[in-house]
Amino acid sequence: MRILFSSYAYPNPWQPGLGTFNRTMLAGLAQQHAVRVIAPVAFTERWRKSGIADFQALPNVPAEYPTYYYPPKLGRSHYDKFLWWSTRSTVRARLREFAPDVVLSYWAHPDGAVAVRAAHEAGIPAIVMVGGSDVLLLARSGSRRQAILKTLAEADAVIAVSQHLQDTLIRDGLPAETISVIGRGVDTSVFHPGDRVAARQELGVPQDRPVIVGVGRLVAVKDWITWLEACEQLVARGLNPASYVCGAGPLAAELRHWIDQRGLTDFIELRGSQSPQQLATWYRAADLTLLTSLSEGIPNVLLESMACGGSFVATAVGGIPEITDPIYDRLAPAKNATAIAEAIVDRLHHTPPTGYQRRFEPSSQTTTTQRLTELLNRVCGHRTNHTVRTENSDVIPCAFEDAAIRC
Repeated sequence: MRILFSSYAYPNPWQPGLGTFNRTMLAGLAQQHAVRVIAPVAFTERWRKSGIADFQALPNVPAEYPTYYYPPKLGRSHYDKFLWWSTRSTVRARLREFAPDVVLSYWAHPDGAVAVRAAHEAGIPAIVMVGGSDVLLLARSGSRRQAILKTLAEADAVIAVSQHLQDTLIRDGLPAETISVIGRGVDTSVFHPGDRVAARQELGVPQDRPVIVGVGRLVAVKDWITWLEACEQLVARGLNPASYVCGAGPLAAELRHWIDQRGLTDFIELRGSQSPQQLATWYRAADLTLLTSLSEGIPNVLLESMACGGSFVATAVGGIPEITDPIYDRLAPAKNATAIAEAIVDRLHHTPPTGYQRRFEPSSQTTTTQRLTELLNRVCGHRTNHTVRTENSDVIPCAFEDAAIRC
């Protein structure tokens, strides 16, 4: 099968740590299918130079990074139009040259909306993956909600990464039969248990202090200020933690200033973007992974931490409760640094008994690839006849085998 993947959430030379979960997913699919990627990059990001030297393309998966132009913070319900205008020449060229059987996208709007438009213009199916905040935050009110739900209703199938996301979409009016819950897979060749002492030695972090790790983009929805405040409370309690933030993003300068102003540089460090191999070492080194997000589907950060034998403290949002084990992990309310600090203290003081097995184990990428392939085959098999829309909206009947681009 030929799969065209289209989404901003994919590593690019300017943001090598962006959407690594999609890179893992496509690496699995590429073992069985031909895969091509279109990953638009916002014009604001092309001004950046950091990260380019660290970027590594996925072997055997050609990718293109067209520039996405849009008016920042204005007319967000129309961002699909700006994304289409910015990328349509690239998309159409790839549809002609690659002749995909299906277009797969991540993030409902604008990415999913453009994917659905492109696929149906070509007479092939479109599948949209929703990851969390696109449904749990952006789709709650206003014209953006209408644009998101319209996109998902027009898609041939929707993939949700958690049961909570599926339930939310069903309450929003989407038919249950169009939504499949497929959790993200973990690359177990990278993320697996290892020796904590050796991991700490490799990273140069203390052996005699609690080590807390936070991983993710430095953006507002991750609520890093609450993360820092919780760690600050641990310092005030005399726990002497060594806390590390692994990630890059627009809030880096603000967070660094916050740490400096409170005199916490001996306790909290920003370590920047890390490769998957480096992240695995961080998870093995940590006493726990801390996540303070305001919205999530099923975070890869927690799945990867679990695969490395770690535990977590996280906010009880989205699908996180679905993967939480009360022996290994702790939940706390969002935006409540005191409750989060209490949860950390409780977890540090209660070690899981030897031999205890988690009630939830993350899926391997092999398992996820199999489930995705089954869905792709089913969706493509159901689409035997299509209509193709031309630029002037004329409708041309077209059989699947001779879909738009080959008619």
